[in-house]
Amino acid sequence: MRFLCFLMLFLHASLFFAKEKKVRCEGTYTYTYSGSLSHDEAKMRAVDYAITMALADQFGTTVTSQSFLDMTGNWERFEQRSRTLVKGKLVRHIHEPVISNPLYENNQFTLEVKVSFYALPLDYPPTEFSVHMLRNGTEDRFESDQFRSDDKFYLSFTSPKAGYLAVFFEDRQNVLCMLPYIGEEQEPFRVEQGKRYLLFDELDNTYHMTCGEEPETNLVHVLFSPQPFINGDLEREMTCRRFSEWLDVRRSYDSQMQVESILIRVEPQTVY
Repeated sequence: MRFLCFLMLFLHASLFFAKEKKVRCEGTYTYTYSGSLSHDEAKMRAVDYAITMALADQFGTTVTSQSFLDMTGNWERFEQRSRTLVKGKLVRHIHEPVISNPLYENNQFTLEVKVSFYALPLDYPPTEFSVHMLRNGTEDRFESDQFRSDDKFYLSFTSPKAGYLAVFFEDRQNVLCMLPYIGEEQEPFRVEQGKRYLLFDELDNTYHMTCGEEPETNLVHVLFSPQPFINGDLEREMTCRRFSEWLDVRRSYDSQMQVESILIRVEPQTVY
């Protein structure tokens, strides 16, 4: 009987503190978009951005960066990429988002969104998976962060947990979705526990590095979660800003998502 009373008191206290951790967040966001975007899609994006901004205001952000120092030949070059992560996640809406009617002015639409919701602080989990960027070979011994134009690009992946995987390639302006493969956006790429996957080795899904006259530095983003996070709203190509906002929203909903961003360098053929 004493044990039962203690258990009930413990559960009551746990529920109390769990409730206490929730924080009320409110925010207003003004979203501007062109006529190339449907009003329904614009409203969805505006709500996502409003939630992200409200979370950032309440819990703050953290900055992650990747650095690259190249000392090839007689010159030296330092490259750094940074991105900001929101340290909170939405739990549930208090009220449905209030969205104004679009206002058309100066060849663009503007709408305003108001959100009110409960949220919790978010700690980003460390990456547990193993990933290798492979140059001109399919075994892990071909791992490299240095490529040259026309090199074949492969990626190997292993996770101690089963789940879902996505891969994105970022240059200076845009982000390209490499995985899920083209035509499979509705079916998240599922991985089994402990199995090694070799990606981009199929005839219709191969990648060769390209480069202009100057060396280029790019990022490969590897996303993994035990639960599906890719759905029908996936865009195969996004601006860097749009991708960052898309990823922030996904991570705010999914506290188990692991992300690793790997900096790679691509040299023109004439360098060698």
